[in-house]
Amino acid sequence: MPDRKKTPYLVSTIATGIYNDEFDSDTGYVTLTSISGWLANNIGLLNTIIYREFSGSGVTAGTLDGDTVLQPSGNFRFEESDIFKKIYISNYYTKKARAVLKGIDSSVDFISLREGDSMITRTNKNEIAKTYRGFAKDAQEALDDLVGRYNIYGAAPVQVAGTDASTSASGDIYGRAAYIG
Repeated sequence: MPDRKKTPYLVSTIATGIYNDEFDSDTGYVTLTSISGWLANNIGLLNTIIYREFSGSGVTAGTLDGDTVLQPSGNFRFEESDIFKKIYISNYYTKKARAVLKGIDSSVDFISLREGDSMITRTNKNEIAKTYRGFAKDAQEALDDLVGRYNIYGAAPVQVAGTDASTSASGDIYGRAAYIG
């Protein structure tokens, strides 16, 4: 069983990081269990984005009973954890913008009313939705940047052939023969 203090591989550890870092542990925004559930159910999305084969089928026993362990085909590292967090944040803000836009269909069509010295101002839900869309766009751009860097960093040559491959320990592919060009 992985040590929670040393590894981000448990879904609850990643969820706790999101809950503490992004939402300041405020249940008014989102609950820890909803973050954990979303992460456990969207491991396939992470796999699709970074071309890996992680599985969320491993379940712990004992003190962490029921926690989902990410079972990697390779190594699940901090880089994958950070990408998974950004995927969640991007999805969260996109959903929030959509939820605000659902409420705009009300029959109230004013933003501000003024009569004499009295003024009533209603929250402009369109502006709130735009703000959430801006947050979602920023999160998506950060995600795209992370994924691009991850794929470049983790890219390995598929095949080395011909004059790309060394035939001697010294790296001299031509041996002792003089190259005549």
